Amino acid sequence: MRVYFYGPKTEKDKLNDNYEIVLKVLKNAQLDVFSNLKPTSLPQEISEMEKMGKLALDGMDALIIDGSSSDSKVGYLVAYAISQKKPALYLYERGSEQDILKYLVSKNIPDTLVIKNYLKNNLEKSVIDFLKSIKGHEIREVPKIKFTLRITPTIEKYLNFKTLNTNKSKADFLREYIEKMMKLDDEFEKYLKKSG
Repeated sequence: MRVYFYGPKTEKDKLNDNYEIVLKVLKNAQLDVFSNLKPTSLPQEISEMEKMGKLALDGMDALIIDGSSSDSKVGYLVAYAISQKKPALYLYERGSEQDILKYLVSKNIPDTLVIKNYLKNNLEKSVIDFLKSIKGHEIREVPKIKFTLRITPTIEKYLNFKTLNTNKSKADFLREYIEKMMKLDDEFEKYLKKSG
């Protein structure tokens, strides 16, 4: 999945730190990330789209826009996302001025646009929740919880057999297997929807 992240250039260290958090989440989710904040070369198919007069943004699957700082491009990107019906996350730091929100009345905001205010401690969760909400795209979460599991020698032989001649560790194999089970578990899906 290709994601474009836009953060207005700023001298504020706090905002630059927030931008780094967003970029880190996108990288950890193993997405193709493009941003005004880092130099990057566009994939050949997007470069060819530009040669045909289309925008590089047309090749993106989703946009994430930080509107915590005033910038004319923020409004353009929000309008672009709405007009193209692209999934977009509009982020703004809690307490920052939000001129653009004056023009977006809640009944006029399409389902494809998610607006979230954030504090540094919930920014990562806001981005992950948005990425998970995009239909047709799977997002890989970064394992953070350490878990100790005691297994039998037979199970270890099985895990060694399954990971032999692969680049996977036993932990990665088990994690992927559990993720497959989760996808097939309808009751777990219902539980997730209820718990939000």
